[in-house]
Amino acid sequence: MKFVNLLAGLVSFSLLGCNIFNPSDEVSTKNDNAAMLVSEGQNSFRDAEYARAASFFEKAIAADSTKSEAWFGLAKSNLYLYSKNPLKIITEINTDGNSIPLMDLDSSYVEEYYQAISSALTPLRELVRRDTLTAQDPSSKLSDRMVTYSNFSISYGILEFAYTILNFRERVGSKLQISLNDDNTLNLDLSSVYQNAIEDTAFQNQLNNSIEQLQNDLTYTMENILPMISESLEESGIFDFGDDSSGISEILGENTEANADIVKYTIGFYKVGDGIDNDGDGCVDEEILDGKDNDGDGLIDEDLRLVPLTYDEDSTIVFIGVGLDSLDHDLNGWKEDSLERALDENDRLLFAADFERVSSSDSSTQAIRREIMKDLDSTQIKYPLEERKRLVGRCWNNYTEENFKAWFRNR
Repeated sequence: MKFVNLLAGLVSFSLLGCNIFNPSDEVSTKNDNAAMLVSEGQNSFRDAEYARAASFFEKAIAADSTKSEAWFGLAKSNLYLYSKNPLKIITEINTDGNSIPLMDLDSSYVEEYYQAISSALTPLRELVRRDTLTAQDPSSKLSDRMVTYSNFSISYGILEFAYTILNFRERVGSKLQISLNDDNTLNLDLSSVYQNAIEDTAFQNQLNNSIEQLQNDLTYTMENILPMISESLEESGIFDFGDDSSGISEILGENTEANADIVKYTIGFYKVGDGIDNDGDGCVDEEILDGKDNDGDGLIDEDLRLVPLTYDEDSTIVFIGVGLDSLDHDLNGWKEDSLERALDENDRLLFAADFERVSSSDSSTQAIRREIMKDLDSTQIKYPLEERKRLVGRCWNNYTEENFKAWFRNR
């Protein structure tokens, strides 16, 4: 099951029950001050007076912060207040093929949706926190649990995912394109922003920081939000979970955890010019931006070095050597030796000419490298140097124990 099919599954069930995208607000209230404020907010929401509704819900929260209906109502009011058509968000996410939802969204909608989703998530996250803690310890009484997380878990997951992508677009602009390969590895088209990174160190740092933030946001969504959605659906009893061909497996898919892991860890492969081995092969900023697999590892334009590029009349990249950046890319002890500065006739870097060629469909090798990238603590190394040489080889074969220690720096 593809990563995008996971999202399509969530979208297809997003209008079940009490959810953030439903334009009505059909919850009841008790007759007390906070409850009356909630009731007024619901009436205003139904009349499409979203700013007025939000004001009532905010006053209700100030009067009694345990009112789950007030937190939920505030989230819905904000979503509709800042977006002309919140339901279109679902349409934009429900994409087919290998495209990442919302990356192709018209720029005129990006700011609108980003503001709407951000304003909705602030009260929703607090509601989730209160509901979760109260469920764990009822004596805490942080929520009256009139609205529980299970009521809106799917739409909440959709909003968190949308926020993650739109936040990334806000940081790097609309030109940078992201797609999924057939094996669910992530592919970033950096050609539109690469020259800016060469000319502006601040932009380079911004780009790398944005990629790192996208990785962190997706990790949070996939490790925290999606499992909670799965649990909520299972507890709801809506589906039959006895048959692997239906129920939760149909929505989330038996390979969802593995696919999510692939996506979130391959994002970091595309940081540029940071002097770090971003893809776990032991080489440092080894590739060049030419749409070719320069090191024969089955990936294209990952772990890039920053090299000025020129174009001929046909927009074909022409390289004069590979450029100088004062790095020892293959860790053989020589910075910018001739093997690192030239390509052979097959566009392979000369230092990688003898590396075993890896197919892009070789998921086992890519999985090992993703695991290596998780190995961040030099005091608790899961994959020692000799193990990396055995499992991956490549530039790892040039490492000594001394420069192996340096691999962990800045991680």
